[in-house]
Amino acid sequence: MNGEIEELLEEVEVNITVINNLIYAAGAIMTQTLNKHSKRSKNRRDVKFWKIRMQKQISSWRKKFSIISETEQVLIMESLSRKKMKIFNKYRVTNAREFALMKETLKQKFQAKAQKIRRYKKGKLSINIIRCLKKTLKIFYRKLGMKNIEDREPPSMAQSETY
Repeated sequence: MNGEIEELLEEVEVNITVINNLIYAAGAIMTQTLNKHSKRSKNRRDVKFWKIRMQKQISSWRKKFSIISETEQVLIMESLSRKKMKIFNKYRVTNAREFALMKETLKQKFQAKAQKIRRYKKGKLSINIIRCLKKTLKIFYRKLGMKNIEDREPPSMAQSETY
């Protein structure tokens, strides 16, 4: 590697892009031979970590809710009954009233978390639109998929009254 760079530097016309390409190629080959991934990830997530954590909580609560709703049916498998007992012990359910309360509580929990995520998406979208509108109208209309409104004279008073 160093020998190749020295040969390139000895030439009269030194092109920096050739040197950079050579260094990049050497790094890529070393990465492939060592089976290590590069630091730059091609498919980087734009999802916030707190959002992923909330989605995991929602899925676990839905799983518990489905196990609980299965217990109301007559046929219960052995593995399902073990999971049911773990949930009952966790929430300290002893009678039918507490069972109904626990079921409703789980349902409300995952609905509230899902609503929080939807509120975040809606707020984020409105913030981006306002930000874009403040910058330029051209970008705003491009994002909306419309043509830019041309500046023209406002309608006369008679036209606006008849409209």
